[in-house]
Amino acid sequence: MANDGEQKVVVVGGSGFVGSRVCAALRERGCAVTSVSKSGAAVEGASSAIGVDLADAARARDALRDAFAGADCVVSCVGVIGTDDAKMRAGNGDYNVVVVEAAKAAGVRRFVYVSVASIVPDVVGGVAMKGYFEGKTMAEDAIRANYDASEYVIVKPSFIYGGDAFSLTPPRVTKTYGDALAKVLGSGPVKALAAKAPGPIALTLAEPVSVEDVAGACVAGALGMTGGESVVDGTDEIKACAAKL
Repeated sequence: MANDGEQKVVVVGGSGFVGSRVCAALRERGCAVTSVSKSGAAVEGASSAIGVDLADAARARDALRDAFAGADCVVSCVGVIGTDDAKMRAGNGDYNVVVVEAAKAAGVRRFVYVSVASIVPDVVGGVAMKGYFEGKTMAEDAIRANYDASEYVIVKPSFIYGGDAFSLTPPRVTKTYGDALAKVLGSGPVKALAAKAPGPIALTLAEPVSVEDVAGACVAGALGMTGGESVVDGTDEIKACAAKL
């Protein structure tokens, strides 16, 4: 483990939209951070960066076990979204199973995973993105099979916003636009309406969550500051978890 009380945390998918914020937030808390990504690109906030291709499962397991050696926690922000069910199932499921099993084999005692809010597959899982939701379920099942509830945290956001650019794949809006949208959808009257609305309408009215709050919840999970919660599901719970830092 890291010396002098410093927590060693490895962030898989550390160069991505969420992962890079997790790296930065961990570093702000004084952690020793390693980023793992396919490219191995350097990430602000990470003291080291490692390139691992999770599609090559056999080599990835060996590389990850080495990367995870001595780590207190692994945070996986690995995820794929698109229109190809097979790719989404592999990118969200198979890849994360490799990460979970490698973490367990390396003796990592805590695991944090960014999944998807329960309301999303409940509403659209039967009609769209089947591979995406199957992959997320595979990953969550692997975590529960390898770790006790006190040893993992699954962070489940719905729509994540942030940054300074719009995107279609994955769908994303800027921080300025997202903050304004969250203010409206997070208001009392709208939340009350959403609570009574049918699933599709409730999802449409669901308050989005900022990438900073998602990162904060991941850090709280990595440092054991969630108050015993092993699943943080939806915007309200994510914001409350991030506020514990």
